[in-house]
Amino acid sequence: MNFKTILISIFLFATLYVNSQESKNQSLKFGIGAGMSQSLNSIGTGTMYSVGYQRNIWKDRLRFNPNLSLGFYSPVFITDQADQYFNSININANLNYDLIRIKRFSVVVYAGVEAGKTQGYVGTGGMPDYSDVGPIPQRNSFYVNDYHIGGNLGAGLRLISRSGKTAFNILPFNFRVGYPGFMEAHLKLEVDVNF
Repeated sequence: MNFKTILISIFLFATLYVNSQESKNQSLKFGIGAGMSQSLNSIGTGTMYSVGYQRNIWKDRLRFNPNLSLGFYSPVFITDQADQYFNSININANLNYDLIRIKRFSVVVYAGVEAGKTQGYVGTGGMPDYSDVGPIPQRNSFYVNDYHIGGNLGAGLRLISRSGKTAFNILPFNFRVGYPGFMEAHLKLEVDVNF
């Protein structure tokens, strides 16, 4: 079994178990997304997964969400880059707020801080770089270990199930920016499961 199959299986079993429990103001948050990642030494597209804890802190509209995310990237659909395969690991602390809420439907926004690491391998290949005097010779393969600290923000739609034990977040806008030279953007789907 590969890593993605294991994550999806754990998610489904956790959802089934927690849906049978009594609803409270705490939840587990699971997410999956697709997008791009760029650090000082790497750039690529791929998938990311997140898992975290969420607690309601004001009228079921403002929620605190610390979480861990892990992304897997390569230069798919980027034709002028060297072969590279890298992971992005991030620890986030977000505040989620229901900006507009109508019954079980809301427009949600979030913002937070994060710290992370990009690690992987960058090989040779891709389009050569040019300077004023001509092409720059390609560099050798190397390993990537880039650290960053920064912030993130996003927005989307939230739908709470009839039972109130599960909520689904469709987040088309997810951006992370960090220093030095880190940036990610994803389309993301999240599920909140109360416990």
